Amino acid sequence: MNKAELKAVTGVLDKGMNRQLLYYLDVCTRCSICKDACHQYVSTGDVLFLPAYRAELIRRVYKKYFTRSGLFLPSLYEGREVDDRLLDELYRSTYACTGCRRCMYYCPFSIDTTWLLGVAKAMLIAAGRGAQILTELAGAAIAKGENIDLFKDIMLDLNKETEKELQSLVNDPTAAIPIEKEGADILYAALAGVHSILPPAVIFHKAGLNWTLSLFESSNYGYFLGDAEKGRIIAKRIVDEATRLKVKEVVISECGHAYRVMQYLYETWANEKLPFRVTAMVEIIARLIREGHVEIPSGKERKLVTYHDPCQVGRNAGFYDEPRYVLSQVASNLRELTPNREKNWCCGGGGGLVAQPEFDEFRIKTGERKAEQIKQTRAGLVVSPCENCRLQIAALNEKYDLDIKVTGLSDVVANQLIGRDIATSFEAGQAEEPESED
Repeated sequence: MNKAELKAVTGVLDKGMNRQLLYYLDVCTRCSICKDACHQYVSTGDVLFLPAYRAELIRRVYKKYFTRSGLFLPSLYEGREVDDRLLDELYRSTYACTGCRRCMYYCPFSIDTTWLLGVAKAMLIAAGRGAQILTELAGAAIAKGENIDLFKDIMLDLNKETEKELQSLVNDPTAAIPIEKEGADILYAALAGVHSILPPAVIFHKAGLNWTLSLFESSNYGYFLGDAEKGRIIAKRIVDEATRLKVKEVVISECGHAYRVMQYLYETWANEKLPFRVTAMVEIIARLIREGHVEIPSGKERKLVTYHDPCQVGRNAGFYDEPRYVLSQVASNLRELTPNREKNWCCGGGGGLVAQPEFDEFRIKTGERKAEQIKQTRAGLVVSPCENCRLQIAALNEKYDLDIKVTGLSDVVANQLIGRDIATSFEAGQAEEPESED
């Protein structure tokens, strides 16, 4: 590594040197309570994935370049040179992390490993070592925002076909999926794919909402990459669209990180207040049912159901009661995972891992604990309001023979509203409800 590259990497650490970072680097006692909280360390036993060691890599760089003892006696005071070996370790340790924050929940000092690894990602990007696929996906999203007119006609044509499907599902030829509707109350930001549009469209139609569909997908690969500026630009596409259309509320699809970006991170990145309300899909479904805008038929889902708390929806956004309330209205037999809520095990697919083929084998291996949890419930249907979680659990289903069907919260509700399944579920088994153990 040449001097310019070294200066760029240490410069990022220097720029991020605030009270929070110094606190995290100083207060960790290496008690290793986090080792039993991290699904990756529990599954592999590899110290590289120990949360305390992830922080230690940054701490050693700090000691080497920002303390007197590290400058003169680095080996004695655990200082470490930034070289290819360290960057390789930092890359593997950092981009493998799902950002689930389970370690933070159990840490006596609430050290936020995900926040620390945000600094690590910035260091890797400065060294030209950012995750390539995430860089490409973030770049593609930015390019779409800059050249939306090139994509708009194709999207409108595809939307006409989706609209016909909606009309058939709800048996109403006037049912619509509006796009660019100025004055709509709600802008819905979906994910890429009809599976993320149809179920919410059914719910919104049944509720009689004044809504419009965003031209942009809600996912944000700038966030996964760890590039705040790219993350801001990607999110700004939706912010500008919502502002132009004068909507009152932006509803984010069943995507935990996308909600977190818009609700908690964008204002910091952009240094501006959002002129609209940000709502998660799980939140608006619960609201519509509670307020009587949608009436759930008496016939409920009969399969034994279990609910997976996505880390970004649960631990990182606080939505525990809303999805369970919704499921209580549409499913007759819910069996909880053990543990659940804030103690729930990460599925192993978050943090952008599902999008990075280099981590495929690793994420399936580290999903063992989640597979065990699901198998213990004997459920035939796993519901989770997160795209990455559903993709991961569907992969775990194939690997560990769980014999389950994996679906979203919107799907279950929409299915009940129209009295039949919308064919958007992830590939999975066809398990029947087992006999009750009660």
